Amino acid sequence: MKKHTVKASVAFDFKGEHFSSSVSIDLDDFFRTSKDLSHCYVELGKAIGFDCYRYEYDVMESEVIHFSEPTGIAVDFVENGELDWLGLERAWQDHGGMVVIADIARKKLGIEDLDGEPQLAEALLAAYRAGRDELVVQRYQTGPF
Repeated sequence: MKKHTVKASVAFDFKGEHFSSSVSIDLDDFFRTSKDLSHCYVELGKAIGFDCYRYEYDVMESEVIHFSEPTGIAVDFVENGELDWLGLERAWQDHGGMVVIADIARKKLGIEDLDGEPQLAEALLAAYRAGRDELVVQRYQTGPF
C-alpha cells in the first residue's frame, strides 16, 4: 500500500535560544482520525519535547510550518514549502472513494480496471461524493447528540 506523507518543519528563536523541529506526517493517520493542519504543531512540539503549556510552544505556533518531501497523493499539493491542505484533504477522500468504487465495479459490474472506463469511474466517484456529502450535511443538521 502506498504511503501518503509530508515532512513538516519549523524553526524559531526564543529568549536567545534557537529551536527547530521536523516530523514526517502520516496523512492517512491524520485524515482517518479527523486531525487538522493545526495538529502538525502538536507533533512538532512533541518532537522537541514541548507540551502546549510552554511559552516556547506558543512562539512555535506563531511560526509558519514549512512542508517538504511529499509522498503519495501529497506530491501534487506541496509547492515552495506550502501545503494546500484543503486540496490534499479532498484528494485523499477521493483516493479512498476510488478504492471503494473500484471494489464495487469489480464485484457488481465485473470491471477489473476502472482506468479503462474513465466516464464510469467519474460517474461512480460523483455518486460516492454525493452520498458522502449528504452524510456530512445530515450530521451537521442533527448535531453530535
